Amino acid sequence: MNTVQQKGLAGLLIIIAMVVIVIVIGGSIWYLSTANNLQKQFNPQITLLTQSGVEKNVLRVGGTIDESGLAADTKEFQPFIDYLVHTLLTRGFPYTKGEFVGAHSVSEMAQLVREKKIDIIIDSAFPIYVVDTLAGAQVLVDRWKGGVEAYHSAIFVKENSPIHTLDDLKGKMLAFDSATATTGYFLPKAELIKQGYTLTQKTKSTDSCSPKEICYVFVHGNIYESVAKGIIPAGAESEIEIDAYFGETIHNYRIISRTPDILRFLVATRSTMDPNQRNAIKDILLTMHQTQQERIVLDSFAKTTKFTTVATTDTAYGVIKDLTSLVEDEIVQQ
Repeated sequence: MNTVQQKGLAGLLIIIAMVVIVIVIGGSIWYLSTANNLQKQFNPQITLLTQSGVEKNVLRVGGTIDESGLAADTKEFQPFIDYLVHTLLTRGFPYTKGEFVGAHSVSEMAQLVREKKIDIIIDSAFPIYVVDTLAGAQVLVDRWKGGVEAYHSAIFVKENSPIHTLDDLKGKMLAFDSATATTGYFLPKAELIKQGYTLTQKTKSTDSCSPKEICYVFVHGNIYESVAKGIIPAGAESEIEIDAYFGETIHNYRIISRTPDILRFLVATRSTMDPNQRNAIKDILLTMHQTQQERIVLDSFAKTTKFTTVATTDTAYGVIKDLTSLVEDEIVQQ
């Protein structure tokens, strides 16, 4: 092989090597980009929380995700959060933005509070009590969601139902909302246990039920339809919401049991929050209903009318705290 041929072969080898390098680098970039997009597509919440965990000057308001879903909850919370961030900024707290952090379970919310990925918790009494127990929280105020200061749970049936007392529920199915619901699960269940009944969770409404126990299934927002259509003979939810849902047809239904009242919705902060910041948030919330502009923000927040003080922790949790010993398994499972 002469010198010219040798040089030509060397040049060809160099070109081949460069092509291989370009292919390898390009493939790696494509792989990393694709993997990142897939992670965002199928696990957007984890990506969001990871980013939030390292981002500074962000006020994170958390709550359990309800049947409406994360997107709807975020849309409901965001104007209120934006107002809170803006007002805190005017008082010298250097927040750049605020975001809603939705948790799929109370245990997840407690973990996020421990990791300081949630600063403020806005939820019903049971989830906040569990978060307080597991991670530490300090109740600030009572939120008058829907214009209501306090509410209770009720078990309802159709007017023509053969169920008239709690004893009549033995061997039958009861519809609950979800494991994070206060009036749609924890409160009525705890009251039934307190009165000596045995409750057993089932997977489907058609599952068999022993005549010695009261069985229940989670139907997630379908409590009213389940009873109305005769799929499940009884349901438990806030009596206010039962009345609102059935409206003029409420006479077709009958309440067979009611729980004691508890505060409507609570606002709490993680216990590790700076006291000055906590006091500023409390002051903002307690005075928020005093101007027309602020009342518009409140009304957009699920028709909240105002926030009021809570005397003590016992007042905040009410019978929830007294009944917790009856459902300790709930705390463990959460």
